[in-house]
Amino acid sequence: MGIGTMTRNIVLPVLLSGLLLGVPSCKNLNSPNDNFGDLEEITSNPTRISVNTLALGLLFGQRVYLRDPNDYVGQLGVLGRESYNNDIADPRFESEMLGGPLDGSSAAFGGNFWDEPYANIRLGQITLDGVDQLDDIQMSSGERDFIRGFAKTIVAIDFLTLVNTHDTNCGCPITLPEDPQSPAAQVSKEQVFAHIVSLLEEAKGHLQGASDAPLTLPSGFAGFTTAERFLQFNRGIRARVAVYMMDYPAALQALGESFLDTSAPLAEGVFHSFSTSSGDELNQLFDPSDGPRLKPHPSIKRDVELKAGGAPDQRFTDKTRVIRNVSAFGLCLGVPPGTPDWPPDPRFVDLGPGSFAEQSCDVGFDIYTSITAPIPIIRNEELILLRAEANIGLGNLAAAESDINFVRTTAGGLEPVTLTAGNALERLLYEKQFSLLYEGGHRWIDLRRYDMLDILPLDKPTHQVNARYPLPLDETAARQ
Repeated sequence: MGIGTMTRNIVLPVLLSGLLLGVPSCKNLNSPNDNFGDLEEITSNPTRISVNTLALGLLFGQRVYLRDPNDYVGQLGVLGRESYNNDIADPRFESEMLGGPLDGSSAAFGGNFWDEPYANIRLGQITLDGVDQLDDIQMSSGERDFIRGFAKTIVAIDFLTLVNTHDTNCGCPITLPEDPQSPAAQVSKEQVFAHIVSLLEEAKGHLQGASDAPLTLPSGFAGFTTAERFLQFNRGIRARVAVYMMDYPAALQALGESFLDTSAPLAEGVFHSFSTSSGDELNQLFDPSDGPRLKPHPSIKRDVELKAGGAPDQRFTDKTRVIRNVSAFGLCLGVPPGTPDWPPDPRFVDLGPGSFAEQSCDVGFDIYTSITAPIPIIRNEELILLRAEANIGLGNLAAAESDINFVRTTAGGLEPVTLTAGNALERLLYEKQFSLLYEGGHRWIDLRRYDMLDILPLDKPTHQVNARYPLPLDETAARQ
């Protein structure tokens, strides 16, 4: 099921109403919406339908910065050398993303992942204000608690997007003023993390007393529509945040309350879904062509480990595909078309020297296999690896080794490894690299957390590794 037209009609005016962070705007914040009333009507006279629709709109608002090659998965994939964007019409995918520095202007990549998360955070406030105005006749107490737990969990993920992208460049407000001309107070990365924890813990309290969802959630939330199961999703996000904060005991506690299950499919989890329904969105990361814009970075091919029989890690085989474009393929491999063995499987061929584009033009992604393919928010496979990471942080190498080898053998078909104090982090990061490939910038975020961005390859003398996004120039200008 898609989020649908009604949600779009009520949410877009709210998203367009601005961030209220002090950025100058000439927009009319109360522009009418002929389909569903204006913002003032929604906030002053909420109904069960409007509150449910606002809550669903939080998913719409979050997908806005996920689904496109120039969005969260695509950009962070480039920064973390999971992917590159071969858009010949926009050389900034190389000059800015791989060269740099990131440009904080609104017309450049470095200004991204600010407006959209904050617009969704504002929508979350409106949703919570609305549900607080409903009485027991309009919506039961247990249903209202589900909406509160749902909204605070999704808003926490928006704040996590801000801190994941801007890191120590926060300055990221955690409260939004009513006056759009009044700049919101800036706080540090550590304070943003503390606010995220507070939101997730408050959501937990709401969900523990909640009834099941009073609204129909999209298909990506299948199996997580009861209060109990949605709380397990909330705890998975809480575990990710705790690991990022290096609060490993809290991570293990949250994981014990999550949907982590080594007897369940590794793919089980919560996803942003897409559909071809009118008014819904499509997953634009899907590109089945022989000349895709988005391709794996060649370091992915160089890093892959082999199974006992010599075949590559199964995750690599499953998540990439051969590009059989005749002209480009022959150019990449130097193999004359028409020879008996042409074309070979280029993913496993040493291409030798050449530019990063030439070295990867023979491989495409096969992760998002249709225009309606879901994008993961969090999966069982990540939870198991987060438990391994927390145990490594606590020095519990035997427990970490068990989880790493479970994922390694189940998902990768690789031989088990022995963890030591010297290799544990390296082993963990390899598993996360291929288990979470091109799902949400995990490689870039993980290497930065461990101060290991310098292991990322520089494919040209003009390249550098951009470690974090700057504060947008519009935001800093509003404070001068």
